[in-house]
Amino acid sequence: MGEGKAIYSELAETRQNGGVAVSQRPGTRVRLTPDDLARTRLSQAPAPLVESVLGLARLRREPPSEPSGSWVRKARQAFPASARPLLDLVPGSPPWPAFFDQLAADPEEGLEMVQATPRHVLSADLAASWHGVGRPPLWVRNLADGEPEARQTLRRALHDFYRACVAPYWSPISATVRSDLSERIPVLATRGLAALFDSLSEDLAWRDHSLERYWRTGRTYDLSLNGQGLQILPSALWTGPPLFSIHPEESAVDVLIYPARSAVTASGPGEAGDLAGLLGRTRAAALQALRAPRSTLELAAVIGTSASSSSEHAKALRAAGLVQTTRHGRSVLHSLTPLGRSLLDGQ
Repeated sequence: MGEGKAIYSELAETRQNGGVAVSQRPGTRVRLTPDDLARTRLSQAPAPLVESVLGLARLRREPPSEPSGSWVRKARQAFPASARPLLDLVPGSPPWPAFFDQLAADPEEGLEMVQATPRHVLSADLAASWHGVGRPPLWVRNLADGEPEARQTLRRALHDFYRACVAPYWSPISATVRSDLSERIPVLATRGLAALFDSLSEDLAWRDHSLERYWRTGRTYDLSLNGQGLQILPSALWTGPPLFSIHPEESAVDVLIYPARSAVTASGPGEAGDLAGLLGRTRAAALQALRAPRSTLELAAVIGTSASSSSEHAKALRAAGLVQTTRHGRSVLHSLTPLGRSLLDGQ
């Protein structure tokens, strides 16, 4: 993406970047023009590199006393040595380098975009986001100079972290994001953008033609978009405050990232978490996907099975009193019962 972009949260420092004041402290107001409102939309799916960076930040911000079946503990156990260079760049709270924030649906395409980041963008982003004391490590300084070996080190670290800690959980990550989005669509359709913004986080509110992310203390910082609107993206791995990615250039995509209602805690393939151990991994994913009512074909697409297999899973969950099925013409719609929702909420 473009130079001058910044993802920010309440804990980072305020800085001037590309002519846009980026506040990491309490009180940020993003003004949306009529053109911005007309172009504001929900994302369709999670972004692999965004989830990877947010997941790494979560690993660094959460305590080590996580339950044995949690994603945090399992990701820490799987963390590859080749990904350690990322620890120099991604702290527990933003800012981190803007060039990480690639929305490509294909992880390889996102990695290509990161590796091809122009040298002046590498230098500016690394200077703006460096958290350490004193000079950065040699490889980071080489990366800021655009040296090919340092670029390759970065790509390998991102690739290996994604493959070891994120890719094994991509099915529940996708199901979590799609489930969250399916719950937002009726809010947008029936009550409009203001209600949608208010539903994303208790720290967000729509006031006076602006989206405010506010905290108990601190001054307010005003930001403007580039007329392209906001892309609204839930994250399955991030559990912190909502984040903005704002660009000064007109061709860029401005993004609002917020934690999905149910952060991913499920175990990866072949490893049973609490709910997966009770129901089986695929059936647990089906129950999670049915936070929003779905047809048999929609359920099959979310959990990655055939229609006949998803029908059998829905039948088993219905027999257990966790799912109810209603007929609409020639199709059926599966949804959670109160018991099924209680089981998910208490997981």
